[in-house]
Amino acid sequence: MNVMLLLIAISFFCYSKDDLKGSDVFFKVNSPGDTIESRWKDYINLDNYLIPFWKADTIHEEISQVIKSNGLAEGTLLFKASKILSVKSADLETTFTLNKDFIYRDGKIILPEGSAIPFILKKDLLFHTEKPGWSLQGKTPGTFVFFTEGTFFRSKQVSVTYIPEKSKSWKGPVPKFSKRKMPNTFRKIKSDQPFKIVFYGNSIVTGRNCSSYQNQAPYMPSWPELVVYKLRQVYGQHINFSNKSVAGTMAEWGKDNATKLVTPENPDLVIIGFGMNDGSAGIPPEKFRETIKQMIDTIKIKNQKAEFILIAPMLANPDAIQSNIQASYKAELDKLETKGIIIADLTGVDIELLKRKNYQDQTGNNINHPNDYMSRWYAQFILGLLIDKYQ
Repeated sequence: MNVMLLLIAISFFCYSKDDLKGSDVFFKVNSPGDTIESRWKDYINLDNYLIPFWKADTIHEEISQVIKSNGLAEGTLLFKASKILSVKSADLETTFTLNKDFIYRDGKIILPEGSAIPFILKKDLLFHTEKPGWSLQGKTPGTFVFFTEGTFFRSKQVSVTYIPEKSKSWKGPVPKFSKRKMPNTFRKIKSDQPFKIVFYGNSIVTGRNCSSYQNQAPYMPSWPELVVYKLRQVYGQHINFSNKSVAGTMAEWGKDNATKLVTPENPDLVIIGFGMNDGSAGIPPEKFRETIKQMIDTIKIKNQKAEFILIAPMLANPDAIQSNIQASYKAELDKLETKGIIIADLTGVDIELLKRKNYQDQTGNNINHPNDYMSRWYAQFILGLLIDKYQ
């Protein structure tokens, strides 16, 4: 890594001493019968949250960030709505009133004068004067992007439940049930034998910046926990999991630590999520693919029946310097797909999302971490690979 890449890496590899201990900082290693932490039950219905967005008759609590520019404050929805059922604060503590706090028009939530709904000024998202502690370097020289790992964005976002127009269409990728490609997984997950999933990746896989991670309502579990929650509903409580992800890491770290962190777990299924940081650092796509292959080969030395889901990552904020070559990794991961290895295309999902929504609708830090909404996309896509006729 040259000096410039090193400087870029330092700017986004933000992690604490605890992060380096591995994912057990963030997750319990569950045994049969354990349940996912349940603070969310007073706020949300996880069954509704896991209805695939591309199939849903009702879109439950989609996050939108209202942005004000040229005197107009508006937030975007994924689909045009035939009826708005509710608009709430993202922590679900406050309900806003139609015509008083918002009006709906052509796929947008628009704030009238005197609205109680918070908003962000567009000029405060990308600017030309550094704000120490609140900004990172922008992609365009001389610019800076607003940045925070706290709960600021959730305090400004709204959660919208609506019935989409019947003409709604999703043109991005959708998962295909992968029973034939993952024979070991489906043979064992349908039995009553203990089935072990290991999640292995960077900060996105640890659960940053979902609301439970940040200890804020509505306390939605991380997307790996959502995956386990639904799989247990469908297949049974014999599904166990461990999360060995560490914030700030790249695929090279994953390869080097696989023997120590993943192999001892004796996984049946490993869900690998690197690429965000690699892409920011400009790791060549073919190098990224080879490193992921070496990681898989290392794990399979003592876990020959293990199978793998490889995640093509969401994108970084296009205005941030961290936005680089992440989108190029999907094609390289596709070259690894074979019996026992499949791909979850969150890159393609995000490319389509950003045609319809603002980046601030999906992020918790405005740079490269998903909020609850984007975390649900991660969970839903992976579940679609593992559950037949996923609804």
